[in-house]
Amino acid sequence: MSTPAEPKKSKKKSGSKPPASITPEYIAEQRALREAKKAAKRQELIDQGLDPDAVAASQSGEGRFIKRPMLYVPYSVESKGVRVKIMTYNVLAQALIRRKLFPTSGNAVKWPRRSKVLLNEFKYYDGDILLLQEVDYVQYNSFWKSEMKKLGYETQYHRWGDKNHGVAICFKGSLFEMTDRMLIDYDREDSGELAPRTVTKNVGLMLALKFKDDITAEYPGTKKNGVLIGTTHLFWHPFGTFERTRQTYLILKKCKEFRQRVDTLQGGEWFHFFGGDFNAQPFDSPYLSITSKPIKYEGRARTVIECSTSFTFSKLREGIEDEDEEGGNIEKFGENQPKHPVPESFTPTEEQSKLVTQMEDLHNNLDVRAISLYSVGYKDVHPENAGLDNDANEPHISNWAHAWRGLLDYITLIARWDLKSSSRVNSIEEFEKVSEVRLRGFLRMPPGSEMTEHGQPHEGEYPSDHLCMMADVELLMT
Repeated sequence: MSTPAEPKKSKKKSGSKPPASITPEYIAEQRALREAKKAAKRQELIDQGLDPDAVAASQSGEGRFIKRPMLYVPYSVESKGVRVKIMTYNVLAQALIRRKLFPTSGNAVKWPRRSKVLLNEFKYYDGDILLLQEVDYVQYNSFWKSEMKKLGYETQYHRWGDKNHGVAICFKGSLFEMTDRMLIDYDREDSGELAPRTVTKNVGLMLALKFKDDITAEYPGTKKNGVLIGTTHLFWHPFGTFERTRQTYLILKKCKEFRQRVDTLQGGEWFHFFGGDFNAQPFDSPYLSITSKPIKYEGRARTVIECSTSFTFSKLREGIEDEDEEGGNIEKFGENQPKHPVPESFTPTEEQSKLVTQMEDLHNNLDVRAISLYSVGYKDVHPENAGLDNDANEPHISNWAHAWRGLLDYITLIARWDLKSSSRVNSIEEFEKVSEVRLRGFLRMPPGSEMTEHGQPHEGEYPSDHLCMMADVELLMT
C-alpha cells in the first residue's frame, strides 16, 4: 500500500510583487505596462508588413469569409495601359434584414459581425472602384465613410429622400479625383410616353473620375482623361419587369446625357462603365434591352414583360418604404391579378401589347448600348460556369438567398450604338476594338452546384446574400 506523496509547495511567479494595498498609482502603472506591450506587438506586426487588425480578427475567428481567386485572361501580345479593378457589390442593407427572410443565417446577419467581414473583403480584394448597393444611410455616415477613408478611398452616396439605404461609389484617391457627378431618381425621369408604373424610390449615381496627373504623365500626349462610372439598384418587385426595363432605358439615357455634359465642360476622352444590381437575369427584358439591341421581345422574355403590365400595384405603396415591402406582401393578389410573374403563357390585351411595343421602340431609338464584361470574357477563364442557364455566357449566380438564387449583378461598358447593327459583342478581341479596353481578369464566381444548401449570409462564408463581382480591366491610353 503506497503512502500519499507530500504535497508540493507552489512556486511563486517571478515579477514585481503587488503592494499590500492596491493603490490607484499601481493600477495605472500596470495598465500602462499592458498598453505598452500591446503597442510593441502591434508595431512588430506592422514591421513585418502585416495588418494588426486583420491578424487579430483572424486569430479570434471573426471576419472570416470564403476567399475567391482572380482568374486572368491569357494574352500572347502585351499592352500598356492603366490597370483598374472595378467591383460591384450589393452589401445587404441592415434595414432590410428580417429573420423570416434569413432563417438560417444566425448571428451572421448582425451588423457588428457583418461589418468586419465586409471590411475584410474590401481589404482582401483591393478594388480600385467599388460600386455598392443597399448601403444603409446610418452605417454610411457612422462607419463606411471613415473606414473606407482609412483604406484610401473617397466616397460618394445617393439615396431617395429619407429612404434607409442607397447606393455608393468608392474610388482610390491615389488614382482619381472626382470632377462631376449626376444623380438618377428613376421615378422622376422622363421616358417618353411610358410613365412609371409605381413609386419605386430607386436611384442611380454617376461620377466623372479624372486620372491623377502622375497617372497621365506616364502617357505623354494621351487624350484619355479618366473614367465615367455609375451604379444603381433597380426595382425589386417580382412583377416589376416592365418598370425595370424602363429603368434600364433610363440608365443608358442618363449615361448619354452625362457623357455629353462632361465632354462639353471638360473635353478629352473618357472610358465609361456602369454596374450594379439590376434585379434581372440575362434572359429577362431589362438586361436584353440594353445588351442585345435592336431588341425584339420573344419567347419567355415577352411573356414575362407582358404579364408584368397586367399587374396593378397598390396605391398604398406610395406611403410605405420599400424596406417593409421586401417580403412581397404589400400588394393584394386579387382575382384580376396575375398569379405568377413567370407564367407558361400569357395573352395580353391590345393595350398591354402596345405598351411592350412602345418599350421596344424606346430602347431601339437610343443610340447607346451596354456590354457586360463577364458576358464577353468570363468564358475564357471559367468555361464551366459560363452560360449554364443563359445564352449570354454570364456566370450562373451572384445572389444566393434563402428563397431565391440567380444572377442579378453586372459590370458593363457603355458605348455608342449605330441604331441598326447587333450590339452583342462575343469575344474579347472584338470588345477591345470597340472599347479600347483590355479585359485582364475576373473574380471567380462559384456556380450554384458549389454553394451550400442554406442561404447567405452565413458565418465563415459570405456576409451578404449577394456575392461581389470584380473585373480587372486595362485602359489603353494611346
